[in-house]
Amino acid sequence: MITAEQLCSYHENGYLIIEDAIAPDSLPALQQAYEETIERALVLGHAKRNSETGFLEGHRFQNPHHPDLASPALLEGLVAEPVMQFCRGLTGPKLAFYGIAAFAMQPEFDYRGGWHRDSYAAWGKDSEKELQIREIHTWPCTQVLLAIEDDACFWLVPGSHNRQNTPEEERKFEEGETGWEEMFPGAVQLKLRAGMAVPFDSRAIHRGLKRPGSSRRSIFVVYGPPKEAKDSAITSWAKDPVYRDEDYLASLPDAFRAAVELTQSSVS
Repeated sequence: MITAEQLCSYHENGYLIIEDAIAPDSLPALQQAYEETIERALVLGHAKRNSETGFLEGHRFQNPHHPDLASPALLEGLVAEPVMQFCRGLTGPKLAFYGIAAFAMQPEFDYRGGWHRDSYAAWGKDSEKELQIREIHTWPCTQVLLAIEDDACFWLVPGSHNRQNTPEEERKFEEGETGWEEMFPGAVQLKLRAGMAVPFDSRAIHRGLKRPGSSRRSIFVVYGPPKEAKDSAITSWAKDPVYRDEDYLASLPDAFRAAVELTQSSVS
């Protein structure tokens, strides 16, 4: 059960670690389903295969819930009850699903993500809309990092999600000091065990960093209220008729189907 104290911590810090969001005895099936989904995405052209490595080109692919790829075991993980309890506590009983990015990196892949706020990419840094969004104290949407394997790649500046940049943060953004080798004051590295989940407010300053030597298997899934889904930049999939096929919808876990259909209704 998600407590009021945990929600308060999320609102204060911009993230919350959920221990054992995926039960340990369910992890092997989830991990196998994820590997099978990656391979199907490569075979069917939903992700590009690197001709040299034979694996994924880049570090992620979108929409592993596509009808060609959807795996019941994987989708059950996305609506694990501890995650759903938190999201409903944040958003309310009606929870829409916005989108998924599936991260898959082999040990030799060198991922040097820069520091950023997702609100900059969505609305433009310091635009009227971006400033308005960033200053909302309790943003009703959340992005959930689900660690399929142990993951120490995610860094975040606690409390940066609903405020202006500090003078030092602003200087770094303005002067382009946001590369992987830079460090933002107060940033923390979240060292996650497989099965942990981290809902976080993506307005916060954050980055991903994975140097060679370890693989990465993690999913980023976004949930929020239906009324916000229409204006989201990542819900365009919901307009595609393939996601409305009755056989496909019937194959989805109940909680995931409900979230999908709320999004579809919102964007129609």
